[in-house]
Amino acid sequence: MLTSEQIAQFHEDGYLMLGKVLTDSQVEALVADEKRFRESPLWTDNQQPTGKTIFRSQLGPYSTAVRDAGLTGAHVPLIQQLIGPNVIYWFSQYVTKYPDANSGKSDFPWHQDNGYSKGISPATNITVWVALEDVNEQNGCVYVMPGSHKDGLRDHGTRAESWHLTVAVEGNGVPAILKAGEAVAFTGLTLHRSLLNHTDQPRRGFFMEYADADASECVTTPNPRRIVERMCVYFVSGQATLDQLSAPPPLG
Repeated sequence: MLTSEQIAQFHEDGYLMLGKVLTDSQVEALVADEKRFRESPLWTDNQQPTGKTIFRSQLGPYSTAVRDAGLTGAHVPLIQQLIGPNVIYWFSQYVTKYPDANSGKSDFPWHQDNGYSKGISPATNITVWVALEDVNEQNGCVYVMPGSHKDGLRDHGTRAESWHLTVAVEGNGVPAILKAGEAVAFTGLTLHRSLLNHTDQPRRGFFMEYADADASECVTTPNPRRIVERMCVYFVSGQATLDQLSAPPPLG
């Protein structure tokens, strides 16, 4: 469990190093899964050019490893301490950063996860980013900007020739240097990025997002929609408020 000092640090800095949250067997299962999904013929980008970053998202319905990590990892009770008793595991993604070979293409600019969702309310949602192998400044670890969550949701724009979101930021941030199975947790409003992969091996990561069971977002509909109503949502604990749910569609 987190100490009161760690909880205070998380709220002050917007992030917290969690240490090892997945067992070696869980990491091995995710590594095998990452390769399986990345190389699947269902995607056209499985032959990777230099400097490419590959994303595979929302794979829980197809993978025991993804569900197991998100629902039984050692981080789960810590997330409950930070969010509350009613928690959903609502998003998961493999992120594979290929060797850059000086192409300058494998960086991922500053952004907030809530920028992709056009805002989440309440903004108590948390991302847990887990290294599937040792990550450092050489192979493109995540950097977080302490205290950046206090400024709320910032304007995001689409970078040219990319769907990445980017915001103007001063400072370099703090590198999250992790061993395989270790994680950094940060809020949905914490600015983070990753730089180039200067090694000759892919850098593989896996992240899980958690939110209050009654949280809503606007990315899938014009008006706020309960996250719990989306596909691929799993309950960690507690329950949703039923009288706030949308009416189910008619049968037939």
